[in-house]
Amino acid sequence: MTDMSFRPASLACAHDETEHLVVEGLRRWIAGYQTGSIACWELAWNLYAAKLGVARARPLMAGLGCYARALNGYAKCGFCLLPYDCRRRCPHEDLAVGVVAAWQCGDRVAASGIVEELVVSPGLPATLEAAAHFADSLRRVDLTLPNVLRRPSVSSRPARTHSPAETRH
Repeated sequence: MTDMSFRPASLACAHDETEHLVVEGLRRWIAGYQTGSIACWELAWNLYAAKLGVARARPLMAGLGCYARALNGYAKCGFCLLPYDCRRRCPHEDLAVGVVAAWQCGDRVAASGIVEELVVSPGLPATLEAAAHFADSLRRVDLTLPNVLRRPSVSSRPARTHSPAETRH
């Protein structure tokens, strides 16, 4: 078994790899809420640990979990996800990455605006706080997202997939 606890800074993920980790982490973590299966969360952990090493992955799990829980619990129309490892992204996934990227870039207004597109009013503060925590956690392990925010139009958002009440917490 290889030791995945240390990765030199020279092996830091490129922006597209960081986006991939964020999207795949959210897909797997939210799937855990939707299915009630801890196996989905284990898949998220295994992905992060394999890509980053245990020491760098560990502090990201709390931020990922809180952000995924907020998105799942407060989503306006049920948070839409594509299957694991799909190369495409749906509009909700792009928006979720956009919130974290905006926070990392210091654009709190953009982050707030994107969160308003994703979640119901009572969930705005909790979702923004969770996104900020996740963004800061990523930055602390030298992972940053690109400045470019993809903001799909309202008409390109997917139809309702489930209500938050239909998921298990």
